[in-house]
Amino acid sequence: MFPNRVESHIARLKKLDPMAFTAIDPRIVRESFAHTDLVKLSRNEFTPEGRGSDYLDSIQLSLLARSEGVMDLLDKMHPNGRDGLCSSLIICDLLAGDGYVNKVAQQLLGAARCPTFINSDISQFMVDRCIRDGLFAIWQSATDPFWIRDGSVDGVLMAYGTHHIPRAQRATAVQAAARILRPGGILVLHDFEEGSPTARWFADVVSLYSVTPHDYPHFTAGEVLDLFAVAQFDEVTVQRITDPFVFHGGDEQSVLQLLAEYVVKMYGLEKLRPHTQRVLALLDKHFGLVVTRSSQGEFEARIARNALVGRGRRVA
Repeated sequence: MFPNRVESHIARLKKLDPMAFTAIDPRIVRESFAHTDLVKLSRNEFTPEGRGSDYLDSIQLSLLARSEGVMDLLDKMHPNGRDGLCSSLIICDLLAGDGYVNKVAQQLLGAARCPTFINSDISQFMVDRCIRDGLFAIWQSATDPFWIRDGSVDGVLMAYGTHHIPRAQRATAVQAAARILRPGGILVLHDFEEGSPTARWFADVVSLYSVTPHDYPHFTAGEVLDLFAVAQFDEVTVQRITDPFVFHGGDEQSVLQLLAEYVVKMYGLEKLRPHTQRVLALLDKHFGLVVTRSSQGEFEARIARNALVGRGRRVA
């Protein structure tokens, strides 16, 4: 992002969402872009050359496929759960991608109860998509959220890609989250646990069949507890939640076809694209694929991914 683009983006953000903009420090942004090599850091798998376009296509295919897990995470962003969520609550999503959590929240909570989101990501391609979709979005890494003022947001979310942060930099990322949180603010950290079926899915399927390699160590419960302790969070909990893929349709064949297509796009499984039955067999092997039919005749296909979620409150 060149200097003239930085200035125009700052002006656009201020107009787009004045409340979210209160957390932005334009002076630090200008200074930091002079010595931060975001272009180099942005060369990851979430680009048009990697699986970025396929990932965006999966969201277009079904925005709400992962909404159960998203809403569970949002429940944890306020002491009163979902009932406490409102538009005056500022949440910084440090691994926002295309603003997926923001989009799900807008659709399911509505304008009055949807928190104010600051969508942050290291992929310029993903930030550009956020901006195109009218979302408040900034380009930075989770380990150095330099756009954000100290003590300026109510919640920080790190989810759906936290394992991409190198293990040696994870303490830095959690400490950075503590820096930008207001006293009493909440950090929610989500990942798929090391050794879990989902971690094995990444190792055995995504790394083998995707257009991009996926060799990232996942988190353990002990690691999450240690990270929160080092950053001096209070009231720390670590839980395991169900974070499924769920699809609905008028007949079993079409709902399974939709699930397979979504998974291929979501993970960039180019080598499996023509092999629907193989995709479904791999999903069943790793997660257990369950198809049910409601009394109204609608079919549901579900795979039950389980996730590890740490939650802590910044000490006042």
